[in-house]
Amino acid sequence: MTDKCRFHPDRDATVRCEKYQYGYCQECLDSCDACTDPELYCRYRQACVIWELCRQEIKKRRRAACGGA
Repeated sequence: MTDKCRFHPDRDATVRCEKYQYGYCQECLDSCDACTDPELYCRYRQACVIWELCRQEIKKRRRAACGGA
């Protein structure tokens, strides 16, 4: 993959968001900062590596933002 990271342009991307065609480096993937729109519909979600690796973290952040436990 020759894409560069959306948040770290000096780094090569290891994954790419199919919806927006953004690349993300391993650090962004590890910190689960790579899902651009976790709350919105995404037609690629069922086959998304980013979503699968970060699903639990995204759900935890969603609950915290809503004031849930």
